[in-house]
Amino acid sequence: MVHLYKIECLTNLHVGSGDVNYNIVDNEVEKDINGYPVIHSSGLKGALREQAEKIQFVNDKAKVEAIFGQTAGSGVVKPGSYKFFDGCIISRPMRVSGSNTMASISVFTLESINSFLKTVSVFGLDLFDGITHIDEALINFSESSFVSNVSGIFIEGERAAVLSQNAQNSLNKLKTVIGEKYAIVKDFNSYSLPVIARNYLENGISKNLWYEEVVPHGSVFYMLIITPGEENKLEMDEVKQIGGHASIGCGFTKFTKLN
Repeated sequence: MVHLYKIECLTNLHVGSGDVNYNIVDNEVEKDINGYPVIHSSGLKGALREQAEKIQFVNDKAKVEAIFGQTAGSGVVKPGSYKFFDGCIISRPMRVSGSNTMASISVFTLESINSFLKTVSVFGLDLFDGITHIDEALINFSESSFVSNVSGIFIEGERAAVLSQNAQNSLNKLKTVIGEKYAIVKDFNSYSLPVIARNYLENGISKNLWYEEVVPHGSVFYMLIITPGEENKLEMDEVKQIGGHASIGCGFTKFTKLN
């Protein structure tokens, strides 16, 4: 059985790439081949396993191993019965000016939304009244890098064009993943992720200053879990922590089942 989940970032998220780089940012987040933030399946599986062990199956090691597989050093290594897929980004918030009611708006790209729709279609999940692709011809990027269903706003300092009614009619069927107010941008990579300065103090003296990239709160990812039966026995309706820096409030997310 295929289970599709939306992952909403309730706080900033940092799942580090671990790569050595020579940029001003010391710790970058994981990215896919397109340069978009991603939560690799191994990290998601590890986070879900850790919480299942601590909260759900505290005294049932056999059930944890049946779902996730045995860990290294436990003898014969056996795969788990559940299959976990990468968490792929759908949208991220960007700054808005010119509005009295919004400081930011959910922004996606045609690539991110069409990748999501393709995954939904490939796995036979008919969730959006048959919509499997958003055609670029439906979106008029000739006037601006941003096109929105909200008029009169600037996004990241650039005036957003307004979506045609036909485009809005199609995209309104995706409200469960893109929200009520949204915008489309040509490319995420033209707009940097937030960078936070981190400092290590020893007896009140700064010993190390570094810069860390984060995926901003309000970003939305999706993931698949395939189970051998109809039911997903993991409790997915809890707030779950993914990635590093839980002690300073990073990585807290909400999972919502879409199918």
